[in-house]
Amino acid sequence: MIKKLLLTTFIGLGLNSIAQTTSFSLMYHFPAVTPSTGVVDPSPTPTAVGVTSGSYNAVGTGSTPSTSNVFSFNGWGTGSAPGGTTAPSAFTGTIDLAKYYEIVLTPQAGYSVNLTSMSFGAFRSGTGVRNWAVRTNKDSYATNAAASYTPLNAAASHSVPVISVTGGNTFLWNDDALTTGGPSYATNNICNVLFSGANYTNQTTPFNIRVFAWNAEAGTGTFRIDTVVINGSSTFSLGTGLNKVSHDLNAKIQLYPNPAINGVANIKITDATATKIELINTLGSVIATQLIGKENDIQLDVTNLPVGTYFVKVQTTEGTKTEKLIISK
Repeated sequence: MIKKLLLTTFIGLGLNSIAQTTSFSLMYHFPAVTPSTGVVDPSPTPTAVGVTSGSYNAVGTGSTPSTSNVFSFNGWGTGSAPGGTTAPSAFTGTIDLAKYYEIVLTPQAGYSVNLTSMSFGAFRSGTGVRNWAVRTNKDSYATNAAASYTPLNAAASHSVPVISVTGGNTFLWNDDALTTGGPSYATNNICNVLFSGANYTNQTTPFNIRVFAWNAEAGTGTFRIDTVVINGSSTFSLGTGLNKVSHDLNAKIQLYPNPAINGVANIKITDATATKIELINTLGSVIATQLIGKENDIQLDVTNLPVGTYFVKVQTTEGTKTEKLIISK
């Protein structure tokens, strides 16, 4: 039986904050890149709750991609002798902060964002770069992020790793003889980057993530990245510096239709029964509350509420569950 509730018991209680955390994994495949598209990737950007993802762009490099469907440019700083060497001490170049690939991730209004990791395929032409690293604006591009390398398939078959990591944070392409495999080889060379610490936790300002590359054997040598994945989470939070009521991502509660239309929203609870309903606005205030008698199918009449975003907090026999409700007319 569905119990119909008209939330008309308004009270002046305030709620410090509602927090709803959602994990995301943004993936870039560069499907629209061609040799004529220029330094900005025109491909549709991936979407995620709480964060706006920008397009990849190349800065300080050549002006045209070297091939389609990947992000690959020349024009990097030189510093490796032709023919290659496996000894980093033999390189003469250093990181050039004016040459990089960049992506900007911007937390949306009301959200804070945590970044955890990034991975991408990497490949170079025969005279391309030998070193690359990832830095961000969170420390003004001062340090390389922690790095590791995962060889897959054909890359794993080499007795000498195609790529190694020096100093725990700088990628090194080993001897030139290991360039065998062509452009598709990049998907076998997975570069991993770890973001950790306060600079990447609960951020509300943009992340500028840059991949710097250097020590090319010639200025015409290319450096390619592909299948870029950026992992993290976003938290919708009402209030700053206040206690939070966590949203349970695994809560067995269904709120539908959402957005609510025609003034009706339904709540179905599968693992408990409800004893109290609260409706909370985006200012964090409880605008309506009603006690009920252990129901698990509830219909809310929200006819008189303005269009917008709300939170439905359900007190059940198994604890409190909170879900976001959007009201649309």
